[in-house]
Amino acid sequence: MQEGQDPQQAIDNLNKSYKKRNVRLKKRLEKILQQEYAYFITFTIAPAHYNYSYETYLRKIKEALKYASSWLLNSDYGNEKNRLHFHAVAAFSSQLDYNTINEVYKYGAVNFRPIHAKNEKALREYLLKTLNHATKQTAGKIHYSRKK
Repeated sequence: MQEGQDPQQAIDNLNKSYKKRNVRLKKRLEKILQQEYAYFITFTIAPAHYNYSYETYLRKIKEALKYASSWLLNSDYGNEKNRLHFHAVAAFSSQLDYNTINEVYKYGAVNFRPIHAKNEKALREYLLKTLNHATKQTAGKIHYSRKK
């Protein structure tokens, strides 16, 4: 809120920016989900690696996703134990070799879920799930590939 700004105007501006952000996020997700090889990927952190910084995990995840044609990633904290983990939706130009990601990311488990169903209902469900993960209260920052 800026000095002298009406509080309601500040709230309205914030709501508009959230809406715009969600529209941009949805467009990115739709592009990713239109690709033939799209995946949901969850990166967890094993207790032995809790002492690393957020930036370290993020750097390794970005390195692991470097072969993706596009990706969207958000950090999240679990509801029960409040543990940091990351959710990604990524598209690849060919079938994903899971080993390439597992060889790079060594801080915990990596769970892969191919997105097979490309029908309208399934895409809508994937979009909703990802948007909910990215925008829920425990979610952290959203990161995305810079490739067009």
